[in-house]
Amino acid sequence: MDAATVPETNKVAPVVACSHGRLIEDVLTRGGKRTGKVRCLECGTLFDDPYQGSK
Repeated sequence: MDAATVPETNKVAPVVACSHGRLIEDVLTRGGKRTGKVRCLECGTLFDDPYQGSK
């Protein structure tokens, strides 16, 4: 049986930065109140609410 050969590559996958624009959710306290922060559901980064609670 011949082993399949896989071509070796030196290409590195490009790093794509998350734009945090597709899906975010409010970060809430244990009591359910907003903290003024949101979490990106794609990468998990926490940052200040860009809408500043005007939802």
